[in-house]
Amino acid sequence: MKIKIGFAMGIIALMVAACSSHEQHGSGHPVADLTKLNHPGAKVYQSACMSCHALAAKEEGSVAPPLFGVKDHVIKAYPERAAFIQRVVTWVKAPNPNDVLMPGAVKKFGLMPAQAQLSDADLQAVAEFIYDTDFNKPDWYAAHYQAEHGKKPH
Repeated sequence: MKIKIGFAMGIIALMVAACSSHEQHGSGHPVADLTKLNHPGAKVYQSACMSCHALAAKEEGSVAPPLFGVKDHVIKAYPERAAFIQRVVTWVKAPNPNDVLMPGAVKKFGLMPAQAQLSDADLQAVAEFIYDTDFNKPDWYAAHYQAEHGKKPH
């Protein structure tokens, strides 16, 4: 589903305004600058990923975990940039139920469907964008993480 850029930018601005507590990962593009980024991966995220993976929203009607949570889990397992990007690209092409990093999310939302419509270049760009962008963790995340994992996030 294509989303008009103006509408998408408005949604992003609202989500950014709702976020708090900033955490550093990647090359230093804070999420507050997302609307100003000219990153090809940001455009792919907006058109192909954002409708399911909001930046930080925790809504009852969500169909997938928020993007900051996805990054948080993937970067813990794959902290090196190249490995992180490869994991995201591989996962989005063909999610593997035997290699899940977010079992709670799979239990809640089901296994992510393969995104075969995305080119390798688009997948690479969005994975780079996710790694390179610092996402704010909302206030509710620490309690959620502790409930899921029995410990506070770091």
